[in-house]
Amino acid sequence: MKLVIGSAQMGMRYGLFNKKKINKVDIDKITRIAQATKIDLIDTASVYGDSEKIIGKSKLNKLKIITKFKFPKIKNIKPEHWVKREISKSLRNLKVKKIYAILVHDHKDLMGKIGKEYLNNLKNLKKKGIVKKIGVSIYDTSELEKIWKFWKPDIVQAPFNPLDNRLVKSRWAYILKKNKVKIYARSIFLQGLLINDFNKFIKNKNLSKFLINFNNWCLNKNISRIQACLHYIKQFKEIDYAIVGFDNSDQLKQIVKLYKNKRIKIPKKFITNNEKLIDPRKWNFKVK
Repeated sequence: MKLVIGSAQMGMRYGLFNKKKINKVDIDKITRIAQATKIDLIDTASVYGDSEKIIGKSKLNKLKIITKFKFPKIKNIKPEHWVKREISKSLRNLKVKKIYAILVHDHKDLMGKIGKEYLNNLKNLKKKGIVKKIGVSIYDTSELEKIWKFWKPDIVQAPFNPLDNRLVKSRWAYILKKNKVKIYARSIFLQGLLINDFNKFIKNKNLSKFLINFNNWCLNKNISRIQACLHYIKQFKEIDYAIVGFDNSDQLKQIVKLYKNKRIKIPKKFITNNEKLIDPRKWNFKVK
């Protein structure tokens, strides 16, 4: 498993605990950390505020870039024109001529006749060499079941962390690996809940129970929760990459250091199938 730089915090406030964007000084430090540790991938999206532009203004655009598109719902827009316009915009923002990968941000955008047209236009970008890989970002494995009927993506991005084991439990991780689809684990810190002081924010008793148990186990083993999240994912050979979000360059440096530490076995007892706990879209608590 290799690390991928998550760039959402560079262009916008992202996650429960992030209060500000990463500044330019830190961007330069992050670039040096990536160079020193041979991290060669960065994940972004056109909807991540100014993220693409910020990457384009830095040497981070020398990394292999994964960006994501969310297709419009307006019916009178021709998919060919929209894809051409958006890829031109991303290339211009990133100041590159080619992009390593484009992912579809919402699987629903691939459904129906119009969805297939958008997908075919992404495939044409791949044929032209503008994009090397095309894939999809999912929330739940049921989305893969729908997509797999008509398309086998090059990349699948999916949530995976000590509470959320759906990708492996459903056997989709095995199926993807068998079909040589690269798996990128995201939400590995569950939008910061697994690594920050959740007591100030959570009023959901069920979720608090899981978080408290996880925190207590880490305290008993004398390891950080960041380390536990990283090493939990490292236990699964099916996972190729882990996308790491961070608040600043110091936190990225800490993540890289902990990732390189001797592997620690993390138990699976924290896993839950309750989507109201592991899917941020279904959270019913508020953050101050």
